[in-house]
Amino acid sequence: MFHFTHAYTMTAGHIGLDILTSTSVPFAEFNPERYKRLQVGQGQAPEILAQVGALMKSKQPGNPLAALPVRNMVLAGTSASAAALINYLPAHMVLRLSDMKPIYDGFLPTSTGATIRQIDVPMIQVPTMTEVMSGTATARQDGDMPGDQFRVYEFPGMAHIDSRDAVAYYPNPCKLPISRFPLAAYMSVALNHLVQWVDKGTVPPKADRILVDRNVTNDGSLMALDEHGNARGGIRNAYVDVPVKKYGVRNEGAVPPIQNAHPFVAVRGEAAQNQLCGLAGFEMAFSQAELKKLYKDKKDYVRRVEKNLDEATKQGWFLPMYRSVVLADAAAVTF
Repeated sequence: MFHFTHAYTMTAGHIGLDILTSTSVPFAEFNPERYKRLQVGQGQAPEILAQVGALMKSKQPGNPLAALPVRNMVLAGTSASAAALINYLPAHMVLRLSDMKPIYDGFLPTSTGATIRQIDVPMIQVPTMTEVMSGTATARQDGDMPGDQFRVYEFPGMAHIDSRDAVAYYPNPCKLPISRFPLAAYMSVALNHLVQWVDKGTVPPKADRILVDRNVTNDGSLMALDEHGNARGGIRNAYVDVPVKKYGVRNEGAVPPIQNAHPFVAVRGEAAQNQLCGLAGFEMAFSQAELKKLYKDKKDYVRRVEKNLDEATKQGWFLPMYRSVVLADAAAVTF
C-alpha cells in the first residue's frame, strides 16, 4: 500500500507505517536474532492493528512517534491487506482508545471489490478495472450521513497491481506488454481526499463508476469500452481521455515462460509468473496511423494532455506532484 502512495505521503508531510499481520518468516530470515520469537497467530490481525494504532496515538515510551502530535491516522490496504483491513472493521467498532474515540480516523481499502460494512468514520474504496472486469465490484452507494461516510472511486486504466514500478515485472514476464499506467498518481488522489475528509472535514466529491455492459461478445469485456478500447465512465484521466494506448485487464503469463525473469519470479516459478501477470494490466500502443487521426502532431497531443491535467487538478482528480510523471510519459510518445 505504501508503495502505491509513498510519493504523496512523504511529500505532503505524512508518515507511512507498515504493520505486519501475516507471516514473520521473511523478517526472521533477514534478522533471525531480532525476529526469531515473533509469531502471528491465526485471527490475531485485528488485535495487532488495534494495538499498534493505539500505541501510535499514545505517549507511551515504546511509541517512536511519542514526541510528535499525531492528529489523525488512516488505515489503508490493498488486495490481501485490504482484506485484513475489512476483517478489522468489526473490531474497529469495539476496540477504542481510553477516551472512547476511534483508533483509526479513516479507511482506504483498494484493489478490492468487496461490499464493505458501514462504520463511524470516513472510508474511500478504490476497486480497479480488474474487480470491475470480474463482476465483483461493490454495488454500495456513496454516503454522507453519520455512520455512512463513504465513497467509491474507480479509475479507468488502473489494474489490480502496479506493474509500472514493481521490479518483478522487469523484464516483462507476461504475454502482452505490461501496463505502465501510473497507479500511484491516482491511488494518491483517493488518499488525499480521505486525508482532507478526516482532518479538515472537507467532504470529497462523488464520482461516476466505470460503466459495465456485461456483454463480452461485442468487445471481449464486461466493461463498456469506447472506440479506442478503453473503459467508459469512472474518474477520467489523461491516459484514457487523451489516449495513445488501450489499457486492459487481465494480462497473462508468457508461453513459454521467459528465461531471464526477475529473481522474484525465477525463484517461485511459472505459478508466480502467472499470478503476477493475472493481477497486472496490459497496454496496446496505437499505430502511427491511429495517432495521426487523433492528433495534428506531437505538439497538439502534449497540449491536450496539459489541458486535461489542468482541468483534472481544478476538479480535485489529479495532484500536481505527479504532473511531471504524466508529461514525461507524453513526451516519450513518438509521432
